[in-house]
Amino acid sequence: MAAFYWYERDAELLNGEKMAMNKFFPNFQLQKLNNGKLSWFGSLTPGKRTWYLQAVYQHNHPCNSTYGGSVRIYMIDPDLDILQNRKGSIPHVLCDEVGHLYICTARMEDIKAGNIVTTAASSIAWAVKWISAFELWEEGFLSSKDFYGHGI
Repeated sequence: MAAFYWYERDAELLNGEKMAMNKFFPNFQLQKLNNGKLSWFGSLTPGKRTWYLQAVYQHNHPCNSTYGGSVRIYMIDPDLDILQNRKGSIPHVLCDEVGHLYICTARMEDIKAGNIVTTAASSIAWAVKWISAFELWEEGFLSSKDFYGHGI
């Protein structure tokens, strides 16, 4: 019987993901979710506050045919849904199939499928950039135009 999940079919890719995460984000922990997806959970403090986030591999990993690629970054704390309700709108966020917000860490034109694969480590690195831009925008040091148009 053929393996269903990407990490069962491609042990080399899974090992590469683990090595990259252990090198760049060693405080993140690998978890298997109830729906069979793998995710990394951890915290970052790139600016004034600590952000808890979860990088969730989609079942089609590695696939870069959608905004954000096949690794979605969900903010656990602070919660993006609460922030968006408070702010009215947040730049560079997407909504998943059940209505939860996650940050857009890659544009389709930035990653060519087959050449560069979105990894959890690269998605979290882009999340650090997003968090930094968000904090500057929230504090008024980055204009909405810059954040929406050119910030990340």
